[in-house]
Amino acid sequence: MKKMVWVVMLLTMCVSLGHGEYNGECWIVSSGMTVYRLHANGEGDPTAIENLTNASDVQVNPTNGIVWIAVSASNTVVRYDPAADTFTQTPAIKSPTGISINPTDGAIWIAGLDGVRKVSADGQSILAEVIPPDGPANLDAGRFSVAVIPKDGSCWIADGKGPIARYDAEGNKVATAPPMNEPKGGMSVDYQGNVWVADTQNNALVRLSPDGKELVKLSDIKAPVSPSVNPKDGSVWVASNNNLLLKISSTGATEQTYEVGMAIVAVSYSPAENEIWIADMLGSTFSGEVSKWTANGQRRFAIPVPQPSKVSIGYWEGN
Repeated sequence: MKKMVWVVMLLTMCVSLGHGEYNGECWIVSSGMTVYRLHANGEGDPTAIENLTNASDVQVNPTNGIVWIAVSASNTVVRYDPAADTFTQTPAIKSPTGISINPTDGAIWIAGLDGVRKVSADGQSILAEVIPPDGPANLDAGRFSVAVIPKDGSCWIADGKGPIARYDAEGNKVATAPPMNEPKGGMSVDYQGNVWVADTQNNALVRLSPDGKELVKLSDIKAPVSPSVNPKDGSVWVASNNNLLLKISSTGATEQTYEVGMAIVAVSYSPAENEIWIADMLGSTFSGEVSKWTANGQRRFAIPVPQPSKVSIGYWEGN
């Protein structure tokens, strides 16, 4: 891994922002090979992380600015410290596809091909493992989703074959939810540990309580993907039908509907600004675009980014 000059269409020299609090930055996976950073106003950082092999996720810890990148083909998760400009790798994780960071202690939960691991903040130690009983031989790549609850360090894990459960910080199952058909569309939690789960193929969006009780079940949200919760009130922003952005209340009422893209694959809501980042695999250029929108459906800006697949903002306010 190394740094490179940003592609010309994104090149805007700007001062790096400090760590320790939310600063509006958004990290983006592009074409599975490069990770870019945009600031809150859409200005691009003049550097990027390149030469990745099938990067599948990026997440930033807002408390210290540490960036974690899942590199599926290399069977590893990379820890990048922008302040020190250093890279380290976690112990081998088979085909990692998803990351969830606990801002309170810096530990991360990683979804891989053969199960889920919790890794220490320095990336050097596996602290807990959740391996499904049917074993690695019967698993499908990328079928897990993870969403850690900073309040107690527990983590929701969705098995793409249907089971959904919450595990404590040591990896012990503490709550089980009614299974869904194929909950592969992503998960997002609020401060209290309630979780929104998307079943993209079955047009279903479900909200669960920390003990696994079904609070809301919507069966008419077409192809929901990438729910991103407002941790303060439990409402959620989610992409639907490839081109729509929906805001749904904690009780399941659709409050806002905006047409904002062509092939939306990732949504990240920023509570600090009450605005939403969107990764669109096509966009107005038909080659990829990242855009930012206000809560009332006004577009702040749209930046050409080749095939963006993930957008991650560094928001954390505590609970």
